[in-house]
Amino acid sequence: MAPVTVDTAVSLLLTDLLDPDGRGLDTACLAGATEDMKGRVRGMPRYMGVGMTALTGLFLGSGYTMLPKQRRVRRIQRWRTSPISIQRDFVEFWEKMGTFTYWSRIEARDHHAYPASGPEGAP
Repeated sequence: MAPVTVDTAVSLLLTDLLDPDGRGLDTACLAGATEDMKGRVRGMPRYMGVGMTALTGLFLGSGYTMLPKQRRVRRIQRWRTSPISIQRDFVEFWEKMGTFTYWSRIEARDHHAYPASGPEGAP
């Protein structure tokens, strides 16, 4: 079996956070959100970025990508409700920022498809 790429692992994490029921996400917007999130982690101040990178690696590198979706979602839920604050903060960061970046991509796609008319976007 081929090794899982960082893109695949981060995309899988975002999918599980944003769509735990498996209803479907826009694949192009998900790919853009994946890149955005990797960039956000890389752009963090060093003292935060090193920790976030390590924690993300620990979470994703512990067999997460090999689990069935239901078990991955349960793992996220365990971290979300963990008594250890860093685990809760990890899930909160990825969920909030992932949601923001994904829906920003959706909004940009829709705005591009249906540009506003009139001065300063007024109809």
